[in-house]
Amino acid sequence: MTESAQYGAVLQLTAAEGKRDELIRVLTNYANTLDGEPGTTLFAAAADATDENVVWLWEEFLDEEAVRGHFQHDFFHALQMELEDLLDGPSAVRPLEPFTRRINPVAAE
Repeated sequence: MTESAQYGAVLQLTAAEGKRDELIRVLTNYANTLDGEPGTTLFAAAADATDENVVWLWEEFLDEEAVRGHFQHDFFHALQMELEDLLDGPSAVRPLEPFTRRINPVAAE
């Protein structure tokens, strides 16, 4: 594990029929609140290329305290309320132990 993130998760969210665009909007807005969670070191979201209802999330946290803080944060609770009407069932969550991450500093042309 690296010092930058010891805990993580990948989540599969399945939007209710016709709700994926709204789900993407809500998650994009949520990403902009994460400055209030300094222990959340990475939040990435992507639409599934082969399933028009699925969105994937990748999250990383500095430590256990950061994970607890994430789940206790007011913005997280607000997000959960918004997701209730957008998801077709509970999210599939896979806990992770991140060990490396690289973001290419060279901009794609």
